[in-house]
Amino acid sequence: MPLLSTSSRIISFGQYGLKFVRTATTALLLVISSLLTPSVIADTDKLPSIGSDQPDRLTMHQEYRLGRAWLRQYRAASPVIYDPIMQNYLETLVNKLAVEAELYERRLNLIAINAKTINAFAVPGGVIGVHSALLLKAKDEDMVASVLAHELAHLSQRHYARRKDNAEGQQLSLLTAMLTGLVLSANGHSQAGVAAIASSQAAAIQSQLQFSRLHEQEADAVGFRVLKDAGFDSSGMARMFELLQAEARTNGGSAPEFLLTHPLTQSRIAFAKEREIKDGTEAFYSNLEFQLIRVRAMLQQTPIKERPVVLTALLKSVSDSIKEPVKLYADILSALDQDKTQKARELTEQLALQPDHLYFRLLTARVLVMTGQSDQAFSLLKTQLKETPDNMAVKAFTAQTYLNAGQTPQAMEAFKKLSRERPEDPWVWQQLAKTAADGKDLLTVYKANAEYHQLTGDIPQGIKELKLAREYASNDPIEFARIDHRIKDLEKLFKELNFQ
Repeated sequence: MPLLSTSSRIISFGQYGLKFVRTATTALLLVISSLLTPSVIADTDKLPSIGSDQPDRLTMHQEYRLGRAWLRQYRAASPVIYDPIMQNYLETLVNKLAVEAELYERRLNLIAINAKTINAFAVPGGVIGVHSALLLKAKDEDMVASVLAHELAHLSQRHYARRKDNAEGQQLSLLTAMLTGLVLSANGHSQAGVAAIASSQAAAIQSQLQFSRLHEQEADAVGFRVLKDAGFDSSGMARMFELLQAEARTNGGSAPEFLLTHPLTQSRIAFAKEREIKDGTEAFYSNLEFQLIRVRAMLQQTPIKERPVVLTALLKSVSDSIKEPVKLYADILSALDQDKTQKARELTEQLALQPDHLYFRLLTARVLVMTGQSDQAFSLLKTQLKETPDNMAVKAFTAQTYLNAGQTPQAMEAFKKLSRERPEDPWVWQQLAKTAADGKDLLTVYKANAEYHQLTGDIPQGIKELKLAREYASNDPIEFARIDHRIKDLEKLFKELNFQ
């Protein structure tokens, strides 16, 4: 049984791996070509200079559409983590930083990837990706926040748009190469990713993927300010640089994935350390929530037989004051993952002696349902919802608990509400389809599956699902019209993306 209901379409990169990625990048090339109309291309030559507060609005809209087109392709080919708790944590962290970043595009879309490479990236249009290994390897939240602040700085300073004078060539080659490299990296083929990038358009692509020293220095300075203003320990940036250096030495000089596109120089390290001293911030503190998220990342990317060793290494970096609750959390989740319900129940009794934390309450509710104590579980969750009514993880966990407890009508209502709040979240649509199938509501199954498919790179399948829904709703004129309108929306989108 998975930690949470998760699903990802993981592409096998054997002898056909590079062939698949070339196909994917060709498709994205068509996407970008269709979005870059002649008039738009002409306008992109007038990109804002450094420090300009009046970006070309058409270019910004163009970047947003490019980013969402890219995201569909990336989801289709990468091992995405669909974990509401991790998703909510990362979104909250990024939003806290984004408040202090001078972003032109604030419609951010965050994606977590199950990958053992240390990496994070930002794509024009507000798409931000985080590899699970970044969470696992970083020892504290401030280190991760420093990376995300750096990525937000690249977006706020529009370094992608400013990288080349020829905006048309830059956009086409940059985003297609980025898709190729990041897909291969996420699937454990970082060296293959570099090779694919190098062979596709030689040094030009590699040059575009690597930010210039000026851009890196600017992102460091802006990111440092964002980190500090958002209330994080600014020394996290220097500690992150030290971790990346250590990883490179451990791997025999092979740089972590993050450094392939963000070269680390001695001047950047010196900058971080100098600012750290001038800022005079206190030493970093142990954050229980972050350490529990590290546990979730560890369980996502680590095979069962390897977990004891990896968990031991993780605990060495955790302060003594919270080692016990962190280990207990890992043990309970691992027991559930292996269907050892009785062991999980016995371990959960120890949570009463640990700090009162949201993640412990959610875990307790899950164990209660699995041991036939659904009433107690829902009492706990209803109390939590009153305390944190806007917490996405709590709402998602409650909906899934209804589903696991066999309370299909309540689960349907909860997932439908979530789908209205999070229309771009594939996991929500997938769970709504599953719930509707349990409730034998075929109309909702078709509609939810359509949204899941179109968000994960298969718009034609989404249209097929909607056509089935339209046929099913033939006796309901209002619903028929709604579905017909949505079909036309997706057909228009498909045509714009030029996949025909």
